[in-house]
Amino acid sequence: MERQSYYLIILLVALAICFGVFWFQFNNDVATFMIINETEVHENDSFSGLLLDAYSYGVANQTITFHKPGYEMGTIVDVVTDENGEFTIENAEYLPDAGDDNYYGDFTFAGNGKYQGCTYEGNVTVIP
Repeated sequence: MERQSYYLIILLVALAICFGVFWFQFNNDVATFMIINETEVHENDSFSGLLLDAYSYGVANQTITFHKPGYEMGTIVDVVTDENGEFTIENAEYLPDAGDDNYYGDFTFAGNGKYQGCTYEGNVTVIP
């Protein structure tokens, strides 16, 4: 009987350690990724994206930075995710003199204490 109590204590300690590790990983330094729903958008249309954590939950109230068509790489604008991690960019601009630079790009989430930053590697091209 005493041996079974010993095994039960060891099992409970192991379970508590596993739960603690999971809880820490779930709440600290969680990886993120970004999805953009379009690769091309017509002028004045809207497109949206989603910021998700490693557990596929939307990451709410976070700032996404990006550059608009024709803007210099150092000029960025931002949008904030909603309660589901979704963000929308409305009234896509097309600049006739921008040539190949008629795209939205460099979508970046800088991260914070709970979430790691991420960058969307693609662009969204604006067509007239």
